[in-house]
Amino acid sequence: MNRNKLIKELSEVRKGSRVITYITSDRKPPFNARMAIDIIRPFSEHLQRICRTGQIDLLIYSAGGDTIVPWRLVNLIREFCDKFCVLIPYKALSAATLLALGADEVVMSPLGELSPIDPMIGTPFNPPHPDNPNERKVEISVEDVVGYINLAKERVGITNQDNLVHIYNKLSERLHPLSIGAVYRSHALIRLLAGKLLSMHMTGKRDSKRISRIVNDLAEKLYYHSYLINRKEAKELGLNIVETSKETEDKMWQLYLSYEKEMELTKTFDPSTYPAGQERKTVIGFIESMGLSTKYEKCITVNSISGPSQPGVAPSPQYAIKEQAIGWVTEETREEE
Repeated sequence: MNRNKLIKELSEVRKGSRVITYITSDRKPPFNARMAIDIIRPFSEHLQRICRTGQIDLLIYSAGGDTIVPWRLVNLIREFCDKFCVLIPYKALSAATLLALGADEVVMSPLGELSPIDPMIGTPFNPPHPDNPNERKVEISVEDVVGYINLAKERVGITNQDNLVHIYNKLSERLHPLSIGAVYRSHALIRLLAGKLLSMHMTGKRDSKRISRIVNDLAEKLYYHSYLINRKEAKELGLNIVETSKETEDKMWQLYLSYEKEMELTKTFDPSTYPAGQERKTVIGFIESMGLSTKYEKCITVNSISGPSQPGVAPSPQYAIKEQAIGWVTEETREEE
């Protein structure tokens, strides 16, 4: 069954909503993809095709990305519908969780997962990665920095200002001051965006306290960026998680599995299986709706290289991997191919 038909069937069981899918690969490099601001233009093509409608359902699978994307995307989608819902068959983590905060309703399958929204900060001033100092920099967790200061004050019991200055100076010896500044700005930004997204649909007199509680829980009080939130806990946190039919859950899952298979999301990258020097095209992102498919493509080239040799020891194979992004490519689709 092709995906155009699956999208149509999901739309029908959702009582005529218009379904758009947004999928980013969570495989390890070179097959990883993140939510990025370049999706806005292709999303607008799908929305222009849909025109103004009563309800849009966004089915999402992503491990996260740029924290400004949810704010821009939710505002764009709401220009084209009266009601906006997010469908989560499996993973919707970090920035994808932030996006779900802007939905009037969130539908999660039994396997659906959300996560905290505390961001990971990458700047040119971040410290080098210990395993690859020449090419990679360590991403800084906002909550790790806050946790370091809170550990000194709350657990160790340091209250003297001179000692706290010393604690901060030790931190700035390891992290560039501009990186620390970026951490503070990101911490403030994520709370601002989360509150604004929730305020789009939580407009009652008593909702301000509920919004504050949700933001505090997701931005600070779960303590671990990789903590996974199931639908029961998501509802307990105050999110508008709605129950749905078994048929809807099955259609959501079938649609996700079609992407999992095409993108080989469960497959481990083995460079030895690639023909040396030959480009191989791969898709690491999808935006799709009825009749329209937009793919983010890149070309991968693998070459074997000689590693350091030791007397009497066979050298282990090493590979040079070249990536070339093609970008978003849109094409018409049909129900039966």
